[in-house]
Amino acid sequence: MSNLARTWEPLSDQQARLVLATVEQFVANTDGLLEDMVTAAVTAAPALASDPALEESVRASVRAMTFRWSEAQRRRPGHRVPVDVPPEALDIARDLIRHGVDFQHLQTGYRYAENVGCRHWIQAAAAAAHPDEVARIADYGLGSINEWVGAALASITDRIEQERDELLGGVLTRKLETVTLILEGAPIKEDTARERLGYDLSTWHTGLVLWSTTGEREQGVFEQTARLLALRCKLPPPLTLFASTTTAWVWLNSDHPLDSRQLAEKISQANPGLMTAAGSSRTHMPGFRRTHREAVAARRVAERNPEMGSFTAYDDVVIAVLASHDKEAAREFVADALGQLANADATLKETLRIYLQEDANTARTAARLFTHRNTILNRIERAERLLPQSSSGWHLRVGLALEMAHWSG
Repeated sequence: MSNLARTWEPLSDQQARLVLATVEQFVANTDGLLEDMVTAAVTAAPALASDPALEESVRASVRAMTFRWSEAQRRRPGHRVPVDVPPEALDIARDLIRHGVDFQHLQTGYRYAENVGCRHWIQAAAAAAHPDEVARIADYGLGSINEWVGAALASITDRIEQERDELLGGVLTRKLETVTLILEGAPIKEDTARERLGYDLSTWHTGLVLWSTTGEREQGVFEQTARLLALRCKLPPPLTLFASTTTAWVWLNSDHPLDSRQLAEKISQANPGLMTAAGSSRTHMPGFRRTHREAVAARRVAERNPEMGSFTAYDDVVIAVLASHDKEAAREFVADALGQLANADATLKETLRIYLQEDANTARTAARLFTHRNTILNRIERAERLLPQSSSGWHLRVGLALEMAHWSG
C-alpha cells in the first residue's frame, strides 16, 4: 500500500465537504467511468478478456469495488475506507482458477484500472474544489483509492488459496490444467490428456458454451443439462468445466459431425432456460481446441444480438466473427457494397439477404419469410434500386455485406 494512504492528515470539515462534492462529480458518469476502467484492465492484461465469462466477472468486480469505495466516502467523507471487499471482487478468484489465469494478470489489470480511476478523481477534484484545495482533495483521494485496491488484492489472494484448496480439489484442478494446456496448444500427448480428462480425444468434438443471463445458477444445472443433451443425442458422457458461476464449457464426443439444428432442438428440450453457443464439429486435439474457440466467438456474437434467441451456431455467424476482427474495415465494406440500402428499412435488407441465400429463388424466399411471392418481388426491386449497382453479378459482395450488417449491427 502507498505511504500516502497510511499517513494522510485528518481533513477539516470544509475539506470533507469538498471530498463529498468530488465524489458526486466522480460518479456523475458512472457508466463512462467503469467502461474506461474495464477497458484499461483488459487492455493491460488481455488474459482477463480471454473468455466473455471472465471478462464479465472482471467488469462486475470493478463495478462493485468502485461503488463500495464511493459509498464509503459518501457516508464518511475524508475517512479511511474500511477493508470490506464486496463479494463480486472475491468471486473473481474462483473464475481465475477455472480459467487457469495467473493472479498476476488480475494485479496488472486492477492497477491499470486504478490509474484510470485516479485520473477521473483528479478531474473531479478540479471541477468540484476551490483551486487552493484541489491538490489536497486530489492527494487524499489518490491515497484512499490506492489503499483500497491494495486491500482488495490482498483479500482476493487469500480467497484464491482457499478456492484452490477447498473448491476445486485435486481431480478438477488436473482437468482444468489439462484443458488449459490443450487450448493453449502446449505439447501434451493425446493419451496423457485422455487419461487425465476421462474423455476420448481421438474422435469428433463439438464445443459448447452454456450460460445464464438471469444471474448465478447452481453448477449442477449446467452439468445436468450437458449430460441430458448427450443422452438425447445418444452420445458418451460429455466433458464439462465451469468457466464462472454463470458459465460452463462443454465438449460433446461423437463418431461423426453433429448437426447444429438438431443440437438446437435437443438443448432446448434439455434446458430451455440456458443460452448456448456451439462450435462446429472438429477432430482430435486440434479440433477440441478449435471448436471451443468457435463456441466462445459465437457467444460474443450472441451477446451483441440478444434477439437471435437462445442458441447460436458458429457456422451461422462466422461472417460476423470474421468482421469483428476489423470493425472499421467491415463498416466501410458494408457502406460501399450496400450504398443507400445500408440505412433503409430492415425488411428490405432482410428480404434481399434471404433471397441471396436462396440463390435468387423467389418461391423459397417467400416460404422462408411467410410472405406472398409478389410482395417479395416488390421488395427485391425496391432494395436493388438503393444499391450502388445491381446485385446481378455482385451477389457474393452484396450477400456478404448483408450478412455482416445482419449479425454485427
